[in-house]
Amino acid sequence: MERDIALVPHPHARPRAVRQDAAGALWGEVPLMVVRDVKVSERTDAFSLLGGPRASPAQGAPEVPDDLPGWGLEPDPLQAKTVAEFIAAMRAYRQWAGAPSYREMVHRVGTGSAAGFCEALKSDRLPKFALLNAFIVSLGGDGAVFQRWVTAWRALQSGTAR
Repeated sequence: MERDIALVPHPHARPRAVRQDAAGALWGEVPLMVVRDVKVSERTDAFSLLGGPRASPAQGAPEVPDDLPGWGLEPDPLQAKTVAEFIAAMRAYRQWAGAPSYREMVHRVGTGSAAGFCEALKSDRLPKFALLNAFIVSLGGDGAVFQRWVTAWRALQSGTAR
């Protein structure tokens, strides 16, 4: 083993710009810090360099169960023809996912603010892409769900909503 420099997540870092890939994995940006003069081996990871594992601030949303067959009650954002209908679908999706508080949603995703979620659902404008991403992830949406929401968002953004 040799001594080296390592870049590790800051111990109190909270992820920013959280997004979900097609496989359902969450990705985000975190501040890094330099740890000098550490023993680096093939089995060393960021948490061991910091003194052991720590709890992640993003706890994740509980998995949202499917509705019973024939009872497809999940709001469909692709039905939205206007921004107001899209925002209404967002409010309905939050209710469908169990109506967590805005603070709980922020806690689940580890980024954003409760006020940001609240304002987005009261607004008459499309939310920013990052907020929509955090919103869907915080409510337990997977890659397929996020894809539907993004498609509807892009259609309204470009004026091509069907």
